[in-house]
Amino acid sequence: MATYEQEPDGGRIRRLRRRAGLTQAEFGQLMGRSQGWVSGIENGDLELDSVTLIVRAASVLKVYPNEITGRPYDPGTRAEDRGHRAIPALRRVVSRHDLPPDWPVEPRSRRELEAAVEQLAVLRMAARYADLGEAAPNLIREIHAAAYVARSGEESERLHGLLARAYKEADTVAHELGYDDLSTLTTERFRAAAQRAGDPCLSVVFDYLRVRDLWAADLWPDALDLIDGAIGFVGEPRQKEQASVWGSLQLRAAITAALSSKEDEAWQRIALADETARRLGEGYDPYKLAFCSANVDIHKLAVAVEIRDGARAVALASQTRLPASFPASRRGRFHLDAARGWIYHGGYDQALNEIERAERIAPLLVRNNPVAKAAVRSLLSHERRSQRERLRRMAGRMHIS
Repeated sequence: MATYEQEPDGGRIRRLRRRAGLTQAEFGQLMGRSQGWVSGIENGDLELDSVTLIVRAASVLKVYPNEITGRPYDPGTRAEDRGHRAIPALRRVVSRHDLPPDWPVEPRSRRELEAAVEQLAVLRMAARYADLGEAAPNLIREIHAAAYVARSGEESERLHGLLARAYKEADTVAHELGYDDLSTLTTERFRAAAQRAGDPCLSVVFDYLRVRDLWAADLWPDALDLIDGAIGFVGEPRQKEQASVWGSLQLRAAITAALSSKEDEAWQRIALADETARRLGEGYDPYKLAFCSANVDIHKLAVAVEIRDGARAVALASQTRLPASFPASRRGRFHLDAARGWIYHGGYDQALNEIERAERIAPLLVRNNPVAKAAVRSLLSHERRSQRERLRRMAGRMHIS
């Protein structure tokens, strides 16, 4: 049986605002909004429907964003709970990263470990976060044991590169399921391993991941500075390895700029990434960042949505055709953003179609995403008779009362 939200977002905002000693008018002023807007949020008539609003509210109220959204969410069913039940094992692995390994048998060969890490990447791209969460901790333990024995030399560097990649895949579970403190720790473990891998570009991927922490802290200028520092370190993207990382950093910068209301810069970054992706071509992804023209198209839609340009968003969504073979995690996010674009454009039937499609492709991604929940609640507030059963079934699956 599904469980439902114990406290709606508006109720949390009201409670946290009162705890901070702010009136609705004072909170609204700090948010750059009206008292009426705050009242609408607290009464459930309006939604905190973007990362920018969630993070800004958290900053004003001096709390972490998860206190605003209520993440990690109660999954409600045993099947959905598998990913969450994997979190304690991942915490244990992350906590003992600098201790002697506790792997009880001889580790497999490096080639076998490489294949196992590749499988983690497959699970991540398929948005199979429960399977990924169950597989990652023991693989990290095993690679840690192999790297510990190797100690130094080329073999050690390659094993630490594998360890970094395994931490990166595990980070996705923590981040997508709402364990942001664990995500930060896992990213730090990625950096420590990457520094011993002898691959400068791998170390730069840490900055790509770390940007999310700066977003959560409402530090948009710092996030852009960090990305630009990483871009400068990579240098002119002449080699394929450089191009894939450089382009991914530009996409991260585009979203950062859009979230911080720098519309022109966001589109300039998209143009730089687009040109690089066209030169790089398809099928080259050494750091599993999915940098290619299709991912640039996904980010074009994301930028339009984050600047709340509904007309442009629905136009981009309508003209973009993603390959069926493209990662489910990326396709799911694309259709979620398409749903948000249709909501901003007033197309509620189309929005429901898109969010249902996103959920079919990547159910755990959608059901654990606070912006997706806000989108469903917005659709509920505009419910039409023709949508009622579909929409209420979706609300039930997402545990929205």
